[in-house]
Amino acid sequence: MSEVTELTGMGAAELARGIAARQFSASEVVLAHLERQNETQPHLNAVAIALHDQAMAAAKAADQGRPENGQKLYGVPVTVKECFDVVGTATTAGLVGRAAHLQADDAKMVTRLRDAGAIVTAKSNLAQLELYVETDNPLYGRTNNPWDLERTPGGSSGGEAALVATGGSALGLGTDIGGSVRVPAHYCGLCGLRATPGALSLAGTADQMLFGHLSSGIPDSAGPLARSVADLRLAMEVLGAPVPEASLQGMVIGLYDDDGFMPASAAVRRAAHQAAVVLEAAGARVVPFEPPSVLEALDVFYGLFTADGAAAYLELLDGEQLDPRIRRLMQLATLTTWQRPALGIGLLAAGQRRLSHLIRTTGLRTADESQALIARRDAYRRRFELALGEAGVDVLICPPNALPALTHGASGDLGAAGLSYTALYSVLGWPAGVVPVTRVRPVETERRTAWVDTTDRIARRVDRGSSGLPVGVQVAARPNREDLILAVMEAVQTALSGSVDFPRLPPPLN
Repeated sequence: MSEVTELTGMGAAELARGIAARQFSASEVVLAHLERQNETQPHLNAVAIALHDQAMAAAKAADQGRPENGQKLYGVPVTVKECFDVVGTATTAGLVGRAAHLQADDAKMVTRLRDAGAIVTAKSNLAQLELYVETDNPLYGRTNNPWDLERTPGGSSGGEAALVATGGSALGLGTDIGGSVRVPAHYCGLCGLRATPGALSLAGTADQMLFGHLSSGIPDSAGPLARSVADLRLAMEVLGAPVPEASLQGMVIGLYDDDGFMPASAAVRRAAHQAAVVLEAAGARVVPFEPPSVLEALDVFYGLFTADGAAAYLELLDGEQLDPRIRRLMQLATLTTWQRPALGIGLLAAGQRRLSHLIRTTGLRTADESQALIARRDAYRRRFELALGEAGVDVLICPPNALPALTHGASGDLGAAGLSYTALYSVLGWPAGVVPVTRVRPVETERRTAWVDTTDRIARRVDRGSSGLPVGVQVAARPNREDLILAVMEAVQTALSGSVDFPRLPPPLN
C-alpha cells in the first residue's frame, strides 16, 4: 500500500516557500518524491527515464545555497514529458530506434525550469508518436491511471499526469496538439493548460520532428500540469509566459455540454453545469452557446494531419515495432484515393458512421488541395468568431472529453470521438485549460442512450464501472487570454475543492 506523504502532497509553490524558509531541505523534498515514484512505478509505469542520482546531487547542491532572484521553484522536484530533450537522455516518442540517441542539451523549457531552481527528477511516459489519447508504446510499455489501474491516464502526456496526480512530481510539463495535456488532466483529476501556440517554446522537443510539418495548419503547444491552478500560474511565469490576474465580474461565459459529434457522459455534462453554477455565484454571467459544426472542425483537423499521406512518419517508423493504434492510424492515413470511398461505405454498413465520414474526408492531398483545406480552417475560425460575437461571449466552458478515463485500448475504437472536445480548440489555435470538478457517481454509469454505432457501444462500455473516476471541465478563450482561462479555473477550484465529490487524491495503490 503506497500513500502520499506530507511533502509529496504539497504543491510546487508551497514546497518552494518551505525550502526557502528552511522549514525542510531540498534533499528531503526530492528524496520524498523519488521514493514516491519508486513506490508507484510497479503499479503505474509512469516514469520512462529516471534521473534520480542527478536529482539528489542537485538537491544537495541546492541545500548549500539560497534562491537567487527569480528562482521561484528553488529545490522543487519536477518532471517533464519524454518528448522534451534532457541532457544525457534519449528523446524517443516511444520509438525503440531512437533509444540510443542521447541529447547533448536541454530543451528550452527544461532550461527555464532549471533556471528557476527546479530539479528534474524524471522523464515521463507518453503515447508512441504522441498521436493518441492513451499512454503506451513498445519501448516503455503501458502507463495506468492511478484512479483505476484498468484505465488509461490519457495521452499523450499521460505519464506526466499520473506522476503529478500521485505525488511523484510537484509540477509537470507536457505538450498538446490535439488534447495531450487536457485529456490527461481530465482523466487524472488535475489542472492542465494548453498555452497559446507559440507562448511556450517547443525548441528541443520531439514535437518539432513529429508535428513541424503541421505548424501552418494545426499549431502545437506546450503546457503545465499541476494539482492547483496557482501552480499552473507559477509554471507559466517561470516558463516565460506570465499570466496576469483577471476578474470574473461582468465576464460572459458560454456553456455547452454536447459538441454535436459525440454526446458526453452524464457525469461529464453535470460537471460543466456544476462549474457554471459556481461561476455565476462568483459574478460571471453564463449563457448557452452552440459551437459551429464541430464535424467541420474535425474534418479540417484530420484532413491536415493526413494531407501528406503520413509521409512525415513513415521514415521514422521504418523497422519499428508499432503500437496497434499507430499501425491502424498509419493504415488509414496511407489509403489511396479510390480505397477511401469503398471503405467508407463498408464502415457505414457496419454501423460506424463517424469513422465512415472521416475516412472519406481525409487522406493524401495535392498542394492545392492542402491549401484549400487551410482556407476551410480559416473560414471555420471566422464562423466561430462570428458566433462568439453574436453571443457576446468572453470565455467558453464545456466538457474536456466525452467520457471519463477510458479503459485500456478503447481509444483505438473511439477514434475522433476520443478527442472531439479538445481538437476543436486546436483547430482554432486557442489556449484552453482543464480543472477538476467532481467524480462519477454510481447512478451516472448507465445513462448513455442505446448505441447507434460502434463508437456509442464502446462509450457505453467505458461508462460502466466508471464510478469514482475524476471529471473536469474545459475552459477556452481567444489567443493570449490565459488570464481569463486561469481566472475561471481558479474560481471553479476554489468553490468546489471542499466538496465531497471533488477528486483530491487517487485511492491508495494496491
